[in-house]
Formats: sequence, C-alpha cells, structure tokens
Amino acid sequence: MSRIDRKGMLRRIACEFIVGLALVATAGCGVGVEADYPAGYSADYPPDAYIATTEPVYFEGHAAYWYGGFWYYRDGGRWSHYDREPAALYQRRAQAPPTRRVYEPARPASGSRPVGRPSGRSGVHR
Repeated sequence: MSRIDRKGMLRRIACEFIVGLALVATAGCGVGVEADYPAGYSADYPPDAYIATTEPVYFEGHAAYWYGGFWYYRDGGRWSHYDREPAALYQRRAQAPPTRRVYEPARPASGSRPVGRPSGRSGVHR
C-alpha cells in the first residue's frame, strides 16, 4: 500500500469515527431515561398541608415525615427520602403513628343554639 492510500484510509476511518461518535452523542439527547422505583414510590414529596399538620420526627439533624411509605426530609433546598427505612425511624413509627393536628373550626353540637344570639329574644327591636 502506498503512503497516499494509507493517509486516505486513516482520514476515512477518523472521519467515520467522529461521525459515529457525534451520532451516538446526539442520539442520547432524545432518549428518555426511566428508573425502576420501589412499589408505592411516588416522586412527590409531602404537601404543605401535610407538613403543617404533622409533627416531625427528628433524625440525623433533619425533620423527617412519614409520607407515602417513605421517610422524607429537607436537604438544603430540596426534598430527599431514605431508600431504606432506618431502624430508629422504623421503631419510632412502630411505637406510634405520626401525630396529626387538625386546624378546622369545631362544629357546634346538634341542638345547640348559634353563638351571638341573645337567649329568649328574637333579635327584632320594636
């Protein structure tokens, strides 16, 4: 093989390699990546209403919340969860479920009068 043929062949191989590399690199841009998550996993984190009404369990310096089958905690500006339930959090959950508070106004018992109306008067002035 002559020197010119070798140069041409090397250029062609280099060019094919670069084009193939470019195709592989750009083909990955349009492909979605899916992961296998455990059963019951939701990409959601606890909603604000849940956080506002549930007493946290402090673990490893974080306020942790049992929600949707996972312990969630704030890590900087984002939510994280433990992939495997730590033994201490499992024991805490087994002892008692998280305490939830209710902030709805109490309803009057049936048969009681509405508040604000004087007893024995109709409220009409004559």
